[in-house]
Formats: sequence, structure tokens, C-alpha cells
Amino acid sequence: MIVSSREDRRFIEAPGFPADVVNEASSKEKQGGGRPPYWEMVFWWTRKPLAGARSVVAGALLPADTNSLEFKYNLHLTESVAHRKNPLITPKWRERLSRARLLDPFAGFGSIPLEAVRLGVGEVVAVELLPTAYVLLKAVLEYPKWAVERGLGEKLVKDVERWGEWVAKKLQEDPDIRELYDDDVAVYIGTWEIRCPHCGRQTPLVGNWWLARVSKETVEEEGEEEEGTRSGVFSRLAWMEPVKAGDQIVIKIVDLNKELGRKILKAKVNSGQGTVVVDGKTYRVSKSNIDARRETAICLHCNNQIRKGARDWIVKEAIREWNQKLEQYLSRQIDIQTLKETTKARPRILAKVKIVNGDLEFQPATQEDQEKLWKALEKLRQLWGDPDIPAEELWKYTASGGGALSIWTWGFDKFYKLFNPRQLLTLVKLVKLIREAGKRVEEEKLREGWSREEALKYAEAVTTYLAIALLKHINYNSIVTSTEPTQKLIRETLAFRGIAMTWNWVEEYPIVDILGSYKRSLKSVIDGLSYLVSAVRDSPSRVRVLFDDATVLSKLDGEKFDVIVTDPPYRDDVPYAELSDFYYVWLKRALSDVIDVGGLAIRQPRFVPEAFFRDGAEIEVQWKYFADKEVSESSGRSKFFGGDTGSLEYFKKLLTKSFQTMAGKLADNGILVTYYAHTSPDAWEALLDAGWRGAGLRITVAHAMVTESKDRVTARGKAGLDVSIIAVWRKGVSGQVLAGEAYSKALEECTEYAGSLLKKGFDGVNLFVSVLGCVLFVFTRYEKIVGVKNVKELVEEHVYPATAEAIARALGGGKLAGRLSSMSLFYLLGKVLIARRPQQVRRTLDRSTMAILAIGTRNEMGRLKEFGLVEQESDKFRLLEPAWDQRDPAGAVRSALEKRGVNLRNPVVRTAVDLLHLLEYYAVTMPKSEFTKRAEELRTMYPALYEETLGLARILAEVLQSNDPERELVNRVVDTLAPRQVGIDKWVSINKVDEE
Repeated sequence: MIVSSREDRRFIEAPGFPADVVNEASSKEKQGGGRPPYWEMVFWWTRKPLAGARSVVAGALLPADTNSLEFKYNLHLTESVAHRKNPLITPKWRERLSRARLLDPFAGFGSIPLEAVRLGVGEVVAVELLPTAYVLLKAVLEYPKWAVERGLGEKLVKDVERWGEWVAKKLQEDPDIRELYDDDVAVYIGTWEIRCPHCGRQTPLVGNWWLARVSKETVEEEGEEEEGTRSGVFSRLAWMEPVKAGDQIVIKIVDLNKELGRKILKAKVNSGQGTVVVDGKTYRVSKSNIDARRETAICLHCNNQIRKGARDWIVKEAIREWNQKLEQYLSRQIDIQTLKETTKARPRILAKVKIVNGDLEFQPATQEDQEKLWKALEKLRQLWGDPDIPAEELWKYTASGGGALSIWTWGFDKFYKLFNPRQLLTLVKLVKLIREAGKRVEEEKLREGWSREEALKYAEAVTTYLAIALLKHINYNSIVTSTEPTQKLIRETLAFRGIAMTWNWVEEYPIVDILGSYKRSLKSVIDGLSYLVSAVRDSPSRVRVLFDDATVLSKLDGEKFDVIVTDPPYRDDVPYAELSDFYYVWLKRALSDVIDVGGLAIRQPRFVPEAFFRDGAEIEVQWKYFADKEVSESSGRSKFFGGDTGSLEYFKKLLTKSFQTMAGKLADNGILVTYYAHTSPDAWEALLDAGWRGAGLRITVAHAMVTESKDRVTARGKAGLDVSIIAVWRKGVSGQVLAGEAYSKALEECTEYAGSLLKKGFDGVNLFVSVLGCVLFVFTRYEKIVGVKNVKELVEEHVYPATAEAIARALGGGKLAGRLSSMSLFYLLGKVLIARRPQQVRRTLDRSTMAILAIGTRNEMGRLKEFGLVEQESDKFRLLEPAWDQRDPAGAVRSALEKRGVNLRNPVVRTAVDLLHLLEYYAVTMPKSEFTKRAEELRTMYPALYEETLGLARILAEVLQSNDPERELVNRVVDTLAPRQVGIDKWVSINKVDEE
């Protein structure tokens, strides 16, 4: 903890603020059973833990002398899951909190303002730029509070349930639905099939033949497992198998539990190789015959590879052609036979899933199942032109990383094309029923004697929750979903923070009670609403949800706030405007009205009109209206909007405007609290440019706080952060300091902080960014850093290096670590901060992590490769450490030396890392007397390097994990050549075994 010295501190700035306890509570919340029910209403990309949000808000408003024990008790931080109970507000707290005003200008899914309401903050204002987020915020904050204030909280919940069931019943009774779905089928699994350019036959393209690979427990076995193999007890093992039948590929289902007559199976499964071993018998599972990344596919008939076409990959060309001719068919330019016979690609149903006695039963799809898909297309053609079909255009550009927004390159240029014909037809019917339910709710309330205004508001609330259930359902029911065999069968459309091309898409029968169906989604909404009603039941807060731009906050002209707590965007984290359009096009339809004007169906405002109409005109899609106003980086946007829109400089400009606007909204003694979680130096440069340089704010305290789940899909294989820096900003920076002096102060103040984090188990990028927050606290207290030209130089030449050195000093003692060269420092931090994943021979760093450590240790990537500290393979970097082979320690270190080009017979060393590994090799291959003799020769040849090497060895001997082969190697060196110098107390992770 780093604290401000100001006298008017809040509790969050005081030494007693229990950040450790808050982190424990937040971690529990992010785990499976701890998630707040309202999070399950619909997927949203960023949701901060409520335990952390309530602690930050309370800490930002309560005085510095608040009792820490009382704080933890009142906020339930030491209980199993804090958010399940509303805070206890004492009279002393209530008197202070009820007079406060709080603003969150980037409110997202509402964690921060919701907890402010639960705390009884006098007035809570939540702002969002995008229509979709604005409507969802109203559902989280405004409607529950409005209903509770009128004694209608429980009634609202029951009416959402009643009218949701009415929608489901009407859909089930629809003759088209009865004709197109089988009542006993819950899920259809489909993919794309294309005409092979070699044999001319249709071949399905399957990304994953597995249907279920559900592990009950892992069994530890002696010996090395083959990479990708998992031995354990499985509750379900089932997969599809392709079988040639003349010119057709038919599907066979292999359900091993059913075949062997067992509920559980002890098996050895290698998903990569496609083998399953049970009772000594090996079963084969087909491998994927499509690899979109390499642009190859294999025909299941002739086994030929399908690669490039006339101008592009044949598969991509074929699917683009399908999407083009689909539109031609629906608009009556071609007939169904032309569509079937002339397109080189088409959707294909592979299998179906029934629910029998509460369990899933897999069956191959029949020709009748496929025909129902074509029949749905014919019915859709009859409906073509209906305003409830989302024919709006997708964006025509990609995101910075390409993948998140690249689906349009496959020909999915209109939103309706993201659904197969039966899905689309069903969703259009659902929209119409939800809209009809809204009208009936209003009419019912008018008959009961309600005023027109109150009846409309109540109908708006009910209809919005029904529409949110629809949004959750479409996330699980599109042609860009995929199968997920290990846990939940279905992986959502937006699972990877983007919309990606998929090969095993999932279609649900909306009425069946299964994850993602409309019926199940409605239950999630009801549970979430019940939670929200209970959360705000006793709150006296006034709540406002505003549709506004955080860079101007025009609707808050002249208003001041005691505290602003917010989670500003992190550069290119999520392209919200584009991706949430997937929701917007349906939300707009469900909440607007459709009228007949001269035989033409026209959409017009009804519920939340400000979200969907502006100056009398409909907001067609968010990306056209708001993408250029969103505070984010997305290089592809400049192609549409022109100029520097979407660039890093544009992001920095808008972020600075946001900070300047927020600073202008602060009361004289007000504080701004920001969440920030990013690994890139550019992002931190942008934050300092905005808050410190742009708005004249200084960081008075910084806390590392858990905000993300370690198991989230989007963090796999990346430098994912589990923590955010909670920075408290105040107005007024003063004085100047020499850059070197500020650097020394940062080391002095942050080394101890780094040590405390190490003892608490912080590691990896989380540790680096946490210490980074401490360093920023030191530098931003000054108005000017003498000797620094700009913020970029400050970050790269001072902030990042001070962070790295503070961690190194915490690991090995100040004087010891201070003598390490940049190369040795890189190696030390690479070994300590980067976890080795199972089956890896050496630690692997992604480009982001590599950049952090290179800049932090004042190295260039090219130089690190040149001196053999890392080797590069595509976008990955491998640390050249002794290989993880416990059986041959000499071979483990020899391989690192050989890769670095060190000749063991006549060695020439260039770095202390070279010399360390050479000494390690000698230590395990020579008698002690010969080893000391050889070491003395090296000391004579490389005196300075030798002393540095021993310093590095002493640190590594103390901090390496017990299962790291180099720990034993370096211990031999230290025990023989150098006395021990313990750095920190035994680091918490020394005896930890890496976990997958």
C-alpha cells in the first residue's frame, strides 16, 4: 500500500484500507458459484466484482479514520460471498454517504453505480455512450429502483415471468415452429459443407468431432504423459464419426458410455491425437478437416487438400458466394433450385441432441432434418422485406488484431446472415411476440386505472427484460456459435470478444430448457431481476442513467460530484460499438413499434426512444453513429471514418478529453478513482497523458485489486491480467524534480511494496502492473519531471525500468539486484514472473509480455535474441533456460548453452547468464575440486561478470520454484562458490507446483 500525505484523505487513501481482504472477496466472486445473478442476464464484456466496487466506493467517500474492522464487517468482506448481502449502513455512515454525489461516466454493466446505490449514496449518476449499454444500464439500475419506490418490485419480477411464459407459449403454438422443429430435439449441431474442387462431391468441414468429453476427475499416474493426454474419470465421452456412403458423408454417433453401458469411464484421452483408451482398447476420434488459420481443408471423400482458389481460399470464396446468393434468393432474383445447385457452400445439419430423463442423447441428423432447414428458408422468403429482419450492414473493417471484427470477410455483410434460416425465422417471431407482450402489459395497466405515463413506464420495463432474454438467447443461437464438449456443449457467439467464423455451429429449439434457450434465458433474467430488486430495496439513493458522451458530459452541465469512480476503456480491449450491434439490431426491434403507412411497414419510437432515434431519424446501427466517438483504439475504423479515427493518438486524445471533463465535474475536495488494467506501455502513456499532463491530476494512492477471473477464456495463452490498478487522483500537481531523483524515490518506496506483494502470492504480469501503480504514484506527484522530454520517454525510460528494478530488489536485496546488468535482470524477471505451463520444455512469453520485460529491463528484443536470452517462434518467445527435464540435469543446462552458441570445450561467454549456465554445467559434471578450479579460471578471465553471476545465482537460489530444474543447479553453484544472502522471506510460490 502506498499512501498520500494529504490531511483530507479518504479511507481508500489511508493505511487501514483492507485491500488484501477486498481482493480475497473479489476472487471468490469471480469464481463459479460467486457470480452475481444479474451478470447472467446477458453476456457483457467487462464486469467488475461487486465486492471490489462497494469497497472502492465506500472507501472513496468515508473519512480516513474509518475503522478497518467495522469497514470489513459492514461490507461483509469476510463472509463467503460479500455481494449476497446488502451493506450494513450505520447512522454515522448514512449521514455522510447520503449527502454525497457519485458519477460513473463509463458505467458499462453497472457494477460501480449499483454498489453505490446499495451503499445509499445520495445521488448516483451512470453514463453510457452506446444505446445497447444505456438500455442494459436502465435494466440494472433504473427499472428496479423505480419499481421498488412504488412498491412494485416483486410484482415486476412476477410480470416479467408471466409475460415471458406467454411469449414462449405463443411461440410453441406457432404452426411454422411446430412444422420446423421436433418437440423432443433440444439442439441441432451443424457446419458448412463445400463442393470439393477435386472430386466434385459435397464435404462437410468439421472443426471438432467431439460431442462430449466431460471429465469428472483427473487421475495421477506415474511416468510422463504424452503431450495432450489426460487420464481420468469421465462422465461422458461421445463423438461424431464420418462415414462414406456413396456420394454422401453420413454421420455416425459413438457414445462410449452408452456403448459400454457405464455411467462413468476411466479413460486416457488424447484430444490432440484423437485417441481414447478404455480397458486397454484404443478408440479413434477423427481430426478436424478444416484449418482456417492456415487456409487449408481436406475433402472427406478424396482426401485432397482444398487450398487457394482464383483469388482467395476456395472455402472462403464458397461461403462468400453462399451469402451473396442467399440474398439473391430471398429477394426473388433466383429460385431455391438455383441456390442449391449453383452454390459451392451451404449449411449442413450433422447431429441433434435430445434430452432423455435429464441426460443428453446424441443422434445423427436425418435427411428430414436437413429438409426442414430448406423449408425454413422458403418460409423466410415469403416474409422477406419485413422490418423485423435485421438487414442492417455489418462494419467493413477489422479491429487492430484482425479477428474480433473479421467475420464480414466471409461474406456476412448483413446481420441477418449471422443466423441460419430457421434461427432467423424463429427470432423474428420472438421479436414480434415480445413487442405484442409490451402492448398488452400497457393495456392491462391502463385497464387497472394506472396513468398513461406510469403504464407506459411499467410496460417499458417488462418489455426490456423480455428483450434481454432474447439477447442472451441469440448469443447462444447463431451460425457463429460453436460446440464446447468439455463443459456446457455450446460456446456463445461472443465467447472470444469477437465474432469469429466457426465450423460446428449450434442451433437451439428456444422452448426447451437448455443453456441458452429462450426459456432458460428468461429464467436467468428473472433471477437477475429478483437479485436487483432485493439489492436496491432499502436504498434511499436517487438514480439517473444518462445517454451521453464521457468526453463532454453535456447533460451534466454545471454539476459537481464528490467522487467519480469509473473504469475507462483500455485502448483496443473490446470494439464495443461494433460487437454490441449484434444485440442492438434486435433490441431496437423489440423496443420500437411498427406501423403501416400506405402498405409499407415502418418502424417508429415506442420504448426508450432516445436510444434508437435521433432528430426524428432511426439510428440504423451503432458503429456508424458512435464508433468514431468511442474512447478506444481500432486501426480499422480509419478506413471508414477517415483521418486518425481509431489510432492510438485518437484514443489518447479522447481519453484526455474524458479526464479533463471528469476533472471539471469534481468538487473542490472531490476525488477521481479509476480502474486500469493494461500491459502495454502505450496504454499507460495514454493514461498519464490524460490524467497527469492533460487534466492536472496526481495519483495519491494506488492499489492492486483483483478484477478478472484467472480461468476466463480470453486470457488463455496471453499476458492476461487478473488485477487492475485502482488509482486515486486529486486535483493539483506541484513542484518539479530531476528524473533521476524521482527514480530513486520510486525505488525506495516501491521495493518494499513489491516485497509485500510477493509474499501475498502476486506473480507474473499481475505483479509487474501492481508495482507499476506504486511507481506512478511517485512520479505523478510532481508537475514537471526535469530531464524528460515527454510522457513516452517517462514511461519507457523511467517508470517501467523503476518497476522492474523494484521487483528485482525485492527478490534479491537492494544492493545485490542493483548490480545486475540489463540482460541478467531480464533473465531473473523472466524466470520469476513467467509461469511455465505443463508440457512446455521452456517458459514461453507472448509478444506483449516480452515487450513489458524488454522495456522494463532496458533491452531491445533484437538484442535479447542476438545474445541468446530468448529465441523467437512466430509471435512467441522462448526463454533459453535449462530445459525442464528432471532426469538429466546436465543435459538440461547443456541444451541452453548449445542454443546460445557456447562451446563447452572452449567457452567464450558474453553475459552473466552464459556464465551462470556454464558454472551450473560444471557443478553437475565435475568433482567439487575440479569445479572450483574451473570457476577460479573463469573468475580470472571475467572478473566483473563473475561477481554479477554470483549475485544472480544467489537471488535465483532463493526465489525459484522447487520444481524448476535450475533451482537445484544454481544451489550447487551457490553452495560451493558463494555464501547465502536471503532476499525476501521464503516466497509464497517457491514450493508451488505449476498448475494448468
